[in-house]
Amino acid sequence: MTTSRNRVKRSEPEGSIVVMSDDGAVSYRLQPSRFGLCVQRERKQVCGHARLVHTAVFRDSACFLRWCEADSVRFDYPVVFSDIRRKGGALLESHERSAHADRDHEGR
Repeated sequence: MTTSRNRVKRSEPEGSIVVMSDDGAVSYRLQPSRFGLCVQRERKQVCGHARLVHTAVFRDSACFLRWCEADSVRFDYPVVFSDIRRKGGALLESHERSAHADRDHEGR
């Protein structure tokens, strides 16, 4: 019996968006979920092995935007900051529209 030695490549979940700084020190994974927007923020030391990962779920755009405004990445990596606000905001708007449509449909 032969066995395959190929490893399965880990792929991003469907609908997931990854925004990363040019130096790889900070990255965000934006993943739509049935609860809203799941955001995973990863910060790595450029010359070390330490990394810090935060994960949060946002149900609405207002909470997500407040969280973005409080993140220091807006000063350190303004292009990354702009991308996560824009792309995360679009994913949340889509979630909010579908949630409202579901509620309207259930009310009929």
